[in-house]
Amino acid sequence: MPLIRDIEEVREFIRRASRKSAVYVGCDSRQVKNHTLFVSVVVVHIDSCRGAKIFWKTEKVPRIRSLRQRLLEEVSRAVYLALEISDVVEDRPFEVHLDINPNPEHNSSVILKEAIGYVLAQGLKPVVKPNSIAATTVADYITGKY
Repeated sequence: MPLIRDIEEVREFIRRASRKSAVYVGCDSRQVKNHTLFVSVVVVHIDSCRGAKIFWKTEKVPRIRSLRQRLLEEVSRAVYLALEISDVVEDRPFEVHLDINPNPEHNSSVILKEAIGYVLAQGLKPVVKPNSIAATTVADYITGKY
């Protein structure tokens, strides 16, 4: 899993990937001491069936106490990263994965409509739990490493 040092590396990998390859972008966060750690990922699912190449980047910011603000920041970071690569994705399957549970019993559901609306307004396809593996599995796994 390469760390994103230069977005051009990700863009070039996508350009060379087959048209059947799907591209998923997501972000997750974790509170770490007095910081909030954000992990943004690009998952290129090779031929949509043959494993994946994962690119990721991390950023620590001063602790964000509001859950709503932190979740909206995750959405914003995922959308920004998706927009940075959108022109090279072309006609490949392309989704923005959100770490939001639509079930009202979960705290993240409070921003569901707002988050989906924001992603759609950018011309992107939002995906929420349980199908948002880039955010809920891949980025979550990486946040656990810190």
